[in-house]
Amino acid sequence: MDTTPQPYPEPHEWVDDPDPDTRRAIDEAHEDIEAGRTVFCLSDAAFDALLDQLAAEEHPKAS
Repeated sequence: MDTTPQPYPEPHEWVDDPDPDTRRAIDEAHEDIEAGRTVFCLSDAAFDALLDQLAAEEHPKAS
């Protein structure tokens, strides 16, 4: 049996509980998906344009 340590974490070590802000963003994203407010970007350029638009607008939520 090989007892040398693995150079990467075990899968159970990868997951941490999210901080409150991240948890809120995840919950808001799930709410958006359930409400049909989902955006699909089919290219890097489309995604960059969306980010530029979102950065220019003020939003009360993280999603």
